[in-house]
Amino acid sequence: MDIDPKTIVTYPLFTFVIYLLLSLVFDLPLWTLFIALFLVFLYFIVIIIIELFK
Repeated sequence: MDIDPKTIVTYPLFTFVIYLLLSLVFDLPLWTLFIALFLVFLYFIVIIIIELFK
């Protein structure tokens, strides 16, 4: 599986854009921001693991 460097940046950025749009429409509590941060952190960990075992 070849990972494009563009996707490493766009997926977390896309997650934050969706979160910001949802927070404008709905009144989201602060802990939902930490869920978004955790998902981005998990994404980076998976990318690092995939790159290490290539």
